Amino acid sequence: MLRERMPREIAVAAADEIRRLNECTGRPGAYPYPTDVHHTVGVLAGLLEQLPRTLHQLAAGLNAIDLEHLAVLEDPPTPVQKQADVAFELGCAIAAIERAGTHLRQAQHTAAELVYTGPLPGV
Repeated sequence: MLRERMPREIAVAAADEIRRLNECTGRPGAYPYPTDVHHTVGVLAGLLEQLPRTLHQLAAGLNAIDLEHLAVLEDPPTPVQKQADVAFELGCAIAAIERAGTHLRQAQHTAAELVYTGPLPGV
């Protein structure tokens, strides 16, 4: 039976896949056709569209930790202030991700207007 993975484990796996994507996209010929770009950008836009919810839930998870179990390495501030600071930064990240997602969707739609007219491999 497979055990359920922790969020941090899934995040590590996702980061590993993005590193693999970076390696793959850096190779010559990674995108032989405009549709390859269109589809890749679309999937990445979908990924970004999911991240805000993940970050909201991350903040909620941090806020759900009982204050009796939290401390701050330096006083002040209090754990509550640190939780608020994390929530603020996550909110900024969410806004930036939403803007990036909008731009990726626009790039996807623009890439859809490109048509390949070159030779077909193997023909």
